[in-house]
Amino acid sequence: MHRLILFLKGMAMGAADVIPGVSGGTMALILGIYTELVDTIKGLSPKILLIGLRWLKSRDAAAKDAFLAEFERLNLLFLLTLFAGIVSAIIVGSAVIPSLMESYPSAMRAFFFGLILASVYVPLKMVGTPTPKALVAVAIAGILGGIFGFNFTNPSHSFETTSTWKSVESNEGETLKDITRREPSAWAADRVFWAPENQSLRSALSHASPEKFAELEKLHLGESEDVVDKELMKARAKPYESLELPAGTPVKVPQPAIWFVFVAGLIAICAMILPGISGSYLLLILGLYFFILNSLKGFLTTLASGSLPLSQGTFVAVFCLGCLIGLLSFARLLSYLLHNYTAPTLGGLVGLMLGCLRGIWPFRTTTAAGLEQNVIPAELSSEVLIAVGCGVVGMVIVAGLTWLGGKTEEVSHA
Repeated sequence: MHRLILFLKGMAMGAADVIPGVSGGTMALILGIYTELVDTIKGLSPKILLIGLRWLKSRDAAAKDAFLAEFERLNLLFLLTLFAGIVSAIIVGSAVIPSLMESYPSAMRAFFFGLILASVYVPLKMVGTPTPKALVAVAIAGILGGIFGFNFTNPSHSFETTSTWKSVESNEGETLKDITRREPSAWAADRVFWAPENQSLRSALSHASPEKFAELEKLHLGESEDVVDKELMKARAKPYESLELPAGTPVKVPQPAIWFVFVAGLIAICAMILPGISGSYLLLILGLYFFILNSLKGFLTTLASGSLPLSQGTFVAVFCLGCLIGLLSFARLLSYLLHNYTAPTLGGLVGLMLGCLRGIWPFRTTTAAGLEQNVIPAELSSEVLIAVGCGVVGMVIVAGLTWLGGKTEEVSHA
């Protein structure tokens, strides 16, 4: 039963990772497994691989016992069960949650806003009975974390990461989306199409399909220059993704430097551990959201077709290496802080969670510059009432989970 509950907690973390603006770390904090997760990741060591290889080679009972002892010491059953839940939820959630976010954006954001707001109680409870000194540390760290989180979720923050333009030619029946996955693009399809470097692409399409080109040109003239919101970027790119290009059409695809992909992996994985920060939001700010997405999807598509995805595979491998090194390094630092500077660390996490609420505020409008901006509703419409109701539901769920976690803890210590 304990493993099933842990698996379900992993599913909750995985579902949170699919939500724009929500982090799996927040869910781990709510569910009471945050410290154990950080400590387990921190304790990971390649030593178990050597012991496992020794056991497989010798088939010796002593080697088997040594492997099982190391497996238990590293708490790997906890990590594997949790990871299985996370992966399962990401697979299912990726097919369901984005469509819900698109259909009911205010209600869904309000639900997670309430969820995160109510969960602030969890790390505060972990502080225990604080001394005046600890309270001051919590307050200072909370303010600093809040300032960072608030500025981090500013929609106008983004980086330009393109370092090279790779020249490719379209194959028969290939769409622009296919090309940006075959040779992963750092930009969405609409930006690739209208880039000054792709004048030849536009000329080829205007001759092959003048009506389609005129339609896209009209659409482009009605758009603002830039957007940095993920959902707006996806919506804008859709008409261009299905664009079928004449065979042999030259296309230039923007790509980042390989070292920056590694650094992005180092940074983005922190979102798995830090509550409040969404990994996809962080990649968006770094300018690599579409590039990583195109690399992963292109890698899987090419692999499924029976070909070797060398181009996409290189970027995916480098990004994953960055994630692995970042995860192990950051977990060690965070574990040290949690055990040696508990009050200020938890205070900082609370501030981070509160500050990052800016990124998931339910009510938004789009400015003339194409940026999404948080607003306070001018009237109490049905949409506002539904959103408030969803926020309350989120808060009630956290209260229920916190109560259930307390009861489970009482039973385990009885």
